[in-house]
Amino acid sequence: MSGGRFEVAGWALFSFSGVLFLVAALRAGDALLLWGSITWLAGVALFLAGIRGRR
Repeated sequence: MSGGRFEVAGWALFSFSGVLFLVAALRAGDALLLWGSITWLAGVALFLAGIRGRR
């Protein structure tokens, strides 16, 4: 596996963890956790867009 694939796999795992935090926030009804997980996922999306732009 090339270095770029490891990088994308890492970001995919980060995004998966963000989705899990989002689900936990929805189940708990915690607004702060909800906004934190949305912010986390938005940040991951920006990093992934940057990776895609380099190719």
